[in-house]
Amino acid sequence: GVLLHPTSLPSKYGIGDLGKEAYKFVDFLEAAGQKVWQILPLNPVGFGYSPYQSPSAFAGNPMLIDLDDVVARGYLQSADVKVLFPGTSSFVDFERVWAFKQKCLKKAYQRFLKTGGEQLPEYLRFCEREKAWLGDFALFMAAKYDFKHADWTKWPEAVKRRTPKALRDLSARLEEHVGFQKFQQFLFDEQWTKLHAYANEKGIKILGDMPIFVSADSADAWAHQGLFDLDLDGTPKTVAGVPPDYFSATGQLWGNPQYDWDAMKDEHYAWWIARFKKLYRLVDIVRIDHFRGFESYWEVDGKAKTAINGRWLPGPGKPFFDAVKQALGDLPVVAEDLGIITDEVEKLRDACGFPGMKVLQFTLYLNDKGRIGFVAPENSIMYTGTHDNNTTVGWYTEDLNGPTQAAVADLIGAKRENPKDVTEKLIHFAYASRSRLVMVPMQDFLALDSRARMNTPSTVGLNWKWCLKPDYLLLLDPKKIRAMVEESGRA
Repeated sequence: GVLLHPTSLPSKYGIGDLGKEAYKFVDFLEAAGQKVWQILPLNPVGFGYSPYQSPSAFAGNPMLIDLDDVVARGYLQSADVKVLFPGTSSFVDFERVWAFKQKCLKKAYQRFLKTGGEQLPEYLRFCEREKAWLGDFALFMAAKYDFKHADWTKWPEAVKRRTPKALRDLSARLEEHVGFQKFQQFLFDEQWTKLHAYANEKGIKILGDMPIFVSADSADAWAHQGLFDLDLDGTPKTVAGVPPDYFSATGQLWGNPQYDWDAMKDEHYAWWIARFKKLYRLVDIVRIDHFRGFESYWEVDGKAKTAINGRWLPGPGKPFFDAVKQALGDLPVVAEDLGIITDEVEKLRDACGFPGMKVLQFTLYLNDKGRIGFVAPENSIMYTGTHDNNTTVGWYTEDLNGPTQAAVADLIGAKRENPKDVTEKLIHFAYASRSRLVMVPMQDFLALDSRARMNTPSTVGLNWKWCLKPDYLLLLDPKKIRAMVEESGRA
């Protein structure tokens, strides 16, 4: 399979979306003998435009809406969507894209209302099917706008505490904006459902992503305050992160509120089961981010500045996954088990039968005897790198010293001075492994350097902005990739 978030697809609207380029990408996957398209979370983005800091665990990202489809539906004119984004840029200008798309979608919503869209059977069915989260999310987003984007903990007390009268009054006052939020979710759902079905018809499964945590400033935290470890004012009493590791000497302070696992258990994990159920409507396989947090999690004081000082506490463990399985049946899951992993985490993963992740960049290093090698069990997912890693070219040229570069090149039979050859041979090497599935980031198929990196943990800047140039398919030979698939016995 191939790892590529939809926002990284090329588009005349400045950000990858669910339009024709997404369908062309699926066609490429089919031609190249691929079976899985892995994406990042589809939820609305939050701080730093990160899909892992979303204001909702259930909603879709409005920036992914294909405006050409909205024109085809008759809710916009072609003149409404004329925009000049630089077609050769390799980075998304999120601020400009957001402003433009919101302007277009607000205009589309007015047309939707004028043509009686709120009475469309498909719209009514969508609102009914998603009512468990849609109303809270739409009201949350409308209130955020009305209260000048303030954190929900700074809202008027009655709204913050969600008294019935306050919610009724707020809903009535913000009725149109609430409707606009539902309209956007309806468009996203229809467009994604169609694209997902197209991929499945081509023999491509979607591997989606479930972040373990949600943002403190989210519809979920506001609507389900009793399920999170919050202070009386609603701010997080304790937050999530990881201690110092490969990525950061001070650890990673994510800032997401910790869960009140006892309260969740008392509700038989109903919120989580609803999350899984929703995500499995959108994708075929789920990668559970930070899987180790279900065995034990790093708890940090909510006012801490770094993640250095924290403590490990037991997570919900196997009973949690048993409850999900009992409610929804056997589900295809990938456990993200990277970083400092204990025997207990591996036991939980194996007891659940989930494949873990193996990343070449973390393992192809010289050991103390000067040897280099890699072994992967069959029940694992092999990656050349993930969205949090450097590209393979960047890793080889910038992160490895001379002796390790030589050892890696010798291991795979590549030309040491040619990073592109090393990258191609590493993909061959991954394909030859015993892992049941091999995932390669699109950046590695194109042998791009570190400028194409998707995310550098614990930093803010160019993260999440990388996107493909319009001519990217001209640089790839799907027949060559398919031949590699067949040679490795992965057809």
